[in-house]
Amino acid sequence: MKNLSRDARLGIGIVLLLMIVSAFAATQRKTEQEYPKLSSISPAPNGALALKLWVKELQYNVDEQVLTNFAPPEDSSILLMLEPLFPTEEDMSSVDEWVEQGGTLIAIGEQYGMFSLTDHYEFFFSYLPNNSGTPSNETPLLDSPSSLDLKNAKVNIALDSDRDDYVVLVSYQNQPVLVSFEQGEGRVILGTIANSFTNAGLKQAGNPELVLNILALAREKGAVWFDEWHHGVQSGEQILGPTEFLRETPFGRALLFITFAVFIAFLLQGRGFGRPIPLPQEIKRRGALEHVTGIANLSRRAAHRSAVMMQYHNQVKRKLGQRYRLDPGMDDEQYVNTLAGYNSEIDKNELLNLLKRLKRKDVNETEMVHLAVEASKWIDT
Repeated sequence: MKNLSRDARLGIGIVLLLMIVSAFAATQRKTEQEYPKLSSISPAPNGALALKLWVKELQYNVDEQVLTNFAPPEDSSILLMLEPLFPTEEDMSSVDEWVEQGGTLIAIGEQYGMFSLTDHYEFFFSYLPNNSGTPSNETPLLDSPSSLDLKNAKVNIALDSDRDDYVVLVSYQNQPVLVSFEQGEGRVILGTIANSFTNAGLKQAGNPELVLNILALAREKGAVWFDEWHHGVQSGEQILGPTEFLRETPFGRALLFITFAVFIAFLLQGRGFGRPIPLPQEIKRRGALEHVTGIANLSRRAAHRSAVMMQYHNQVKRKLGQRYRLDPGMDDEQYVNTLAGYNSEIDKNELLNLLKRLKRKDVNETEMVHLAVEASKWIDT
């Protein structure tokens, strides 16, 4: 190792680092995949796998097809959207069309991702002061089964709306937490009693009966489709954004690791051995007078004498007429006469003569200097 160059030692170190990281990644196993709340494929306590299996046991036909583009299956009668993550207006338009043809939408959720759905139906969340409230049954529609105990149906959020065409099914302290309204030939059921639908919630007394009552409100007792589209389960090739591509694909993670390794290599190769010494031409700096002289020489080569004289011409008129609000763009003779009317001490002939000479085109450098001095006296008065 002592005979190896620094580059060789650096290369060996990077290879060893790659091997260690690869071995560590191979030994890491993700014991349990994380799913969104109320996902019908999640066995976690806050999942809804138990609900899907129970619905199958109740002789409902559960449609488990995965869609390329979101739209409720035409042969399904009940659509369960449990804690959907930000459905778009386009998605809700397809849901509305499906509901108006006779379908029943059961949308349950209390998280932020539910906002766009409730807003679509002109409802909004109202946060309850007590996080462990027990709701009460408000309608005889929930009678299948009739013995309904809601002591375990805990709610944190209520619903509110300016609509007047909905029926309150369950409420907490006179605030609705489960409502129903008709839309076309179908029905929409909205609620915030999300915990009653979870795997853990269905083990508690009263929650299974509540879910059965909600399912019984469907217009048609046909196939049930759980919306996993808004939980991220989608078929077909998905175009990921740059962030998702780098974090969620093997090729993207490999690019990140290679970039990190190359950065470390460049960092080590670029180590400084002392304070940087500036070059001689960087130490010697030009003075301010050099810049002024350089600009003056450029102006002289470009024969800007007429432009300089016109600049003085405008400055004289602007300075003398500023007090009296005179327009510098006026004709010189008219300007001088007007100015003399305000200020009788002005020598009209001398001023008019100066303005005429400042507008000459054939001015040499000597004349330009004399005219500039004379104009400066008028400007400084």
